[in-house]
Amino acid sequence: MGEAILAGVHKMHLCYACEPRLDRQVVLKKKYRLTFGMVADVVKVADVVVLAVKPQDLPDVLAELRTLSIHKKLIISIAAGVTTGSIEKKLGGAKVVRVMPNLPAMVGQGMSGLCRGKKATSKDVAVAKSLFEAIGCAVIVPEKMMDAVTAVSGSGPAYVFLMVESWMNAARKLGLSEKEARVLVYQTLAGSVQMLLKSQDPAGALRLKVTSKGGTTQAATDVFMKKNISGMFEAALKAARDRAKLLSQ
Repeated sequence: MGEAILAGVHKMHLCYACEPRLDRQVVLKKKYRLTFGMVADVVKVADVVVLAVKPQDLPDVLAELRTLSIHKKLIISIAAGVTTGSIEKKLGGAKVVRVMPNLPAMVGQGMSGLCRGKKATSKDVAVAKSLFEAIGCAVIVPEKMMDAVTAVSGSGPAYVFLMVESWMNAARKLGLSEKEARVLVYQTLAGSVQMLLKSQDPAGALRLKVTSKGGTTQAATDVFMKKNISGMFEAALKAARDRAKLLSQ
């Protein structure tokens, strides 16, 4: 995810990075315009510090940041489940914006939810939002809604991939080859998403446009309805939201 962010912003901003692995430094230097350095060196010259680390690695990074002059820096964290309050406390007070991006950021089509800490200003949030709009879309929400954002969009790509995986398996069982199923399923998904994005109609209305009474589509959607697909989504998102809450404690 750190590289995804870098890929989106390196053409617009001068970027510095901390990367302990030399092999990764070589790869990143070939792809992007950036300079590597130690944490202290990077923080000294940067206006915005993005903490693109795993939650379990964050305490060590914050401990080092606390020894540096960061009170004028904007700290952006993408560590899942770690609250702005927790980061502020460990840094002894700082301007913090918390972000929950998702995997499609790697292809410039990410969806990120942002929330501000106590000391972050509206300008700070706008700066963070602009950075993450470079890798897709971004919305600002109250921090109490970040667990819901995690459930809806943070984990959301997995729901789509699971659906496509099941769709592909079913297509092959109907006798289609792997190649045929892939083209049919992937393009149907891509075309449907474009219709959702470009149409003024909600998803339910578009579904009804495809569904003729007593036809093949109704035969299929009736199966989904009998299996209570809406209830399954509600239960799944609630489970993800509740898990996110638990991990943040």
